[in-house]
Amino acid sequence: MENSDLPPAVTQKASPSNCHVTAGAGCDWPPEPAKPLPSDCCGGGRVSPSNCHVTAEAGCDWPVEPEKPLPSDCCGGGCVPCVMDIYAEEMRLWHEEYCSLREGKRTAQESRDPHTAGPVLSSDKYTAFRLENIQKLTFDTTSDTYVFRFHIPGDRRLGLAVGQHIILRGSVASRSVTRQYTPISPLDARGHFDVLIKVYQTGVMSRYVRTWQVGDMVEWRGPFGTFTYRANQYHHVVMVAAGTGITPMLQVARCVLGNEEDETLVRLLYACRRYQDILLKDVLDNLAAFWNFSVSYYLSQEDQKNFKPKYGDEIHHGRVDQAVLSAELPPPGSGVLVLICGTRSFNSDMEESLKALGFSQTNIFRF
Repeated sequence: MENSDLPPAVTQKASPSNCHVTAGAGCDWPPEPAKPLPSDCCGGGRVSPSNCHVTAEAGCDWPVEPEKPLPSDCCGGGCVPCVMDIYAEEMRLWHEEYCSLREGKRTAQESRDPHTAGPVLSSDKYTAFRLENIQKLTFDTTSDTYVFRFHIPGDRRLGLAVGQHIILRGSVASRSVTRQYTPISPLDARGHFDVLIKVYQTGVMSRYVRTWQVGDMVEWRGPFGTFTYRANQYHHVVMVAAGTGITPMLQVARCVLGNEEDETLVRLLYACRRYQDILLKDVLDNLAAFWNFSVSYYLSQEDQKNFKPKYGDEIHHGRVDQAVLSAELPPPGSGVLVLICGTRSFNSDMEESLKALGFSQTNIFRF
């Protein structure tokens, strides 16, 4: 899942029951739960300011209503979860929180007590995790990239499987917004999880993330994702990523390289604008020490004369296109899996090029 504040594009393929393509919008809108009337409020104001906003006409704190996606936010590709599916689920949760407020209950659970049985995360309820560290990775005129570390009580694991992502919820201008992110911390990390987020100068979720300070409680739910992997299932796994699309690739690469019995060859083609825009370069350098991992960087806007790459880096100037894929990839077949993650246009271009080269959909997975 590309970790940016662009409209939440899709990732995994859905069954027809989850997303039905229409000519107008690209996807059927899910039914929207009925919005409560001001008269439905008891006037008790039982809610924390971080989760709700005040409505003058009702005299009560209401849960922040989810932001409705635009028709253009859906790519029509049949993704799981589709942005429309997420919106329907957010509206259901919002309605449940409203009902809970009427009964005087808490609307968002804090991260569970370390001695309480059960998973750390829930896919249908938000859990609040304490932000314990902020690390700035890159910055330019339009965006900054950060790694945010969240505390998990009791030295426990987050509980994700390889390739899975989680959903962040925030409140901006009296609206509830959500985005999907793939944690970059190792799956077996205990006591914390790390999320890489690109924060734009203009962007709805970016406005929320820019307010974060160490100690804040931030709401997440999950995990989500349909990707599966079995050791030695493929001879080659080729990862084609752009920008923050590197995040799910790290999970898969660590899964392969961390298993001494897995002899799968992993190749990463990483597209960035400039050398300084390469994210998590130190992590990629460490992975490159493994015999079955290699990476090529494709820089589309780098000044070829005035930059100094690290010795041994495999640098190419230009974009990843069909010609690059033809030269880099082994012949299509059951022993090859190609993973894609980037912007919506990047994903579409890569998938179209792969199919033109003879790769079937069974050999392609888009995060």
